[in-house]
Amino acid sequence: MKNGVYEPAADSVGYIFFDKTEDNFTSAHFHNSCEVVVVEKGQLSVRGNGEEHVLSRGDVFFAERYVTHLYKSVGHSSAYVWVLSDFYMSGLRALYEGSFPMFMFAGEDGNEPLVSFLQRLCGDWDKRNALMRRSAAEWMLGFLAGRYPPVCQNKGEGMLIAEVLRYIDENYGENLSVASVAKKFGYSPNYFSCLFHRYTDVNFRRYLNRIRIQKTEKLLEKGDIGVIAAAQQCGFVSMNTYYRALAEQEKVPADTSVRRLES
Repeated sequence: MKNGVYEPAADSVGYIFFDKTEDNFTSAHFHNSCEVVVVEKGQLSVRGNGEEHVLSRGDVFFAERYVTHLYKSVGHSSAYVWVLSDFYMSGLRALYEGSFPMFMFAGEDGNEPLVSFLQRLCGDWDKRNALMRRSAAEWMLGFLAGRYPPVCQNKGEGMLIAEVLRYIDENYGENLSVASVAKKFGYSPNYFSCLFHRYTDVNFRRYLNRIRIQKTEKLLEKGDIGVIAAAQQCGFVSMNTYYRALAEQEKVPADTSVRRLES
């Protein structure tokens, strides 16, 4: 989840993920699953479909399918994160027309019943079998449905950005630019650039380089390809651009030696 982009593993039927995370920084990502984040302590800045709020203890963020979202801890914080395949949402949609609000604020009681439940759940999650985990997820969803009536959500531009992220993930090795991608999706470069930044919190070039770095690292982990060939295969035209991208990821100094990519 911390790597961002499209997460296909979360799309499998019956997929369920639950964990406590501290000082979370998760870059823009999406999946064909819902994601629920409940803040335990501190503050967490959350952006979903371009809308951003700083959440505190008991506040809840809910991302529907294909909603692009990201997190940034404000100082020290901890939160509980669920990622649930759409299988778990079928019951909710059968009972209600719509889905949860994206941001659900705790109110006077701080959602203490929910926070306390998650604290106990986290302590013995590894000991629970599949049926017990499903029951826990359904209890959590039922609690939210009782407190926050489901609403209709307009996905509009959010679906567009999800498609853009998927396109980048599938074509990162090509010569992509703001202009070329904006044209493909029917937008002017300036409008597309602003829209992309609003949803992902980074500019297009930096996001693309982040994905290319991730893909390069995966190739290098296999051990059967050198760094020059791996970087070239993932879309970097020179070692200069490759090392600059690494520097942006705070992995190497910005003045690493420059070398032209070779076949």
